[in-house]
Amino acid sequence: MSLLPIFESLERSWLSTAMHAGAWQFPAVEILHIAGSIVVFGSVLIVNLRLLGQVFTDVSVVAVSSDLRAWNRLGLSAQFLTGPLLLITEATRFYANTPFRAKVTLLLLAILFQITIHRRVIASETPLNRGVVALVAGTSLALWLGVVLSGLSIELFG
Repeated sequence: MSLLPIFESLERSWLSTAMHAGAWQFPAVEILHIAGSIVVFGSVLIVNLRLLGQVFTDVSVVAVSSDLRAWNRLGLSAQFLTGPLLLITEATRFYANTPFRAKVTLLLLAILFQITIHRRVIASETPLNRGVVALVAGTSLALWLGVVLSGLSIELFG
C-alpha cells in the first residue's frame, strides 16, 4: 500500500495553503523547527559529555540530565509541532526524499534509544563499565547527529 495519496492530500490541505499564503509563515515555522533541533541536540550533547566525564564533573549525571530534561522536551515539542507543518508544504517531494526518510527513521530510533537504554544508564545506581557508558553515549550522540545531518541533507540532496 502506497502512502503517496495521503501525502498528496496533505499537500492540498487548507493548512498547507495557509502556510504558503503569506511571506512569514513558512520562515517562522522553519526557524522554530531549527531552534528546536538546536535545543534538543545541545541538551543531548551536554548530558552525553557529562556521562563521558568531560563536563560538569562536579555534578551527578542524574542531576545534569534532570536539569536539561525540560529543555530537551521543549525542543522536541517544537520539532513535533513544526515538523508536520513543514512537511505538508511539500509533502509529495518529501515522500520520495531519502534524507527525509532517514531523518524520520533516525529520530524514532534516537527517541526509542533515549527512553530505554540511555535513560537506564543515566539512572543506574551501580557504577557501570566505562566501555558500556562510552558505547551508550556514543550511540546516543551518533543517532542525534544523524537526525541533524539528515535534516540538513533534505534540501541539499532531496
